[in-house]
Amino acid sequence: MDPPPLIDHARRLVLVGANHRTCPIDAREAILRRVSYRRMAAAQTRGLFSDLVLLTTCNRIEAYALTSRPGETKDALLHLLQPESPHHVYELQGVDAASHLLRVAAGLDSVAHGEEQIAAQVRGAPDARPSSWTQANGLRELFVRAARESTRIRRLAHLEGTPMSASHAAARYLQEVLRIERPIVALLGSGKMARLAAEALRPRAHLVVANRELRKARTTASRLGANLMTLRDLPRILREADAILAATSAEKPLVRKAALERAMAVRPGRPLWLVDLGVPRNVESACGTVNGVTLLNIDDLAPWAWHPPDPAALAHVEGAIRDEAVLAVDALRPRPADLVATLRRAAEAWRRREVERTLSRLPGASEEERRIVEKMADRLTNRLLHTPTSMLRRMQ
Repeated sequence: MDPPPLIDHARRLVLVGANHRTCPIDAREAILRRVSYRRMAAAQTRGLFSDLVLLTTCNRIEAYALTSRPGETKDALLHLLQPESPHHVYELQGVDAASHLLRVAAGLDSVAHGEEQIAAQVRGAPDARPSSWTQANGLRELFVRAARESTRIRRLAHLEGTPMSASHAAARYLQEVLRIERPIVALLGSGKMARLAAEALRPRAHLVVANRELRKARTTASRLGANLMTLRDLPRILREADAILAATSAEKPLVRKAALERAMAVRPGRPLWLVDLGVPRNVESACGTVNGVTLLNIDDLAPWAWHPPDPAALAHVEGAIRDEAVLAVDALRPRPADLVATLRRAAEAWRRREVERTLSRLPGASEEERRIVEKMADRLTNRLLHTPTSMLRRMQ
């Protein structure tokens, strides 16, 4: 295996991703099933880059990498995502990639324009990596910076003060379509997305909370003043609810077409609205074909989530994003101290390699002769490093 390059002075930010604007939800789900740090390690591509962070949310799957070989890294990330169509993905580098991350963290790239929750997901993405990847350097600072700047960017875009999220969009949609007095709205899941929607619906709906973990469901139901059920009660929920809002982390659909058809058969004339906030989806897509059922997934909520931005504010915020991105990319460049450490690590790798190669050609060498070769290699390495490391230190 070749040792690392002498100086990784060209760490370039590379982004490959797919989101709700470029890729339909079924294709995003397929990508989500393929993307993992384990697959990157198994594909032996880690040597292409010095750092990697995967950002996966309801709206996007993105891979960010720091590399001195952007072309090869882009190809490796495309292989990781394996999109069904090249039109489903976007590729950005340098300042463009950093600008995109800043927009994402501020909620400017979400279905719910200006949502706040995404900033926490951006901040936490580097810490979600397996321990074997957390020693990498560079992208953590970029992600923390993007999350920190999100409040300022949202303020510049005049997006403060209005609750914006897919959950709020779901609540607005249900408030619009449910024309009956005190409709029964069931929540599948008790996480933050379900709670936000329920809090918005609470004044005019009778709420039911069902979750796989009874303790979490009980806490949420108590907070909302809702009835408590478990997912084992799903057949009853399908028969009795006027609307169901699904927002669980289940990897497979909870609501299936066959079960829904049985439930609808015993509630003739009563429509049912299903709003699926899960990615992967909690409701089988075929449920939308059942008579009397209206099914929306998270992408379908865009008309209830979009607040037209102020064009003047948007132009101003784009300039601020670009300026911040330039600073962020500059901060990714190795400083002299980093270069000294990188240079010494690379030189040591070369020294070990050459010593091993030389000694392999001297099978009869004594211990003393081996020590002589080692010391000679040490002296040569130190002498060769003295001038460049001194110059780099003077740059600090």
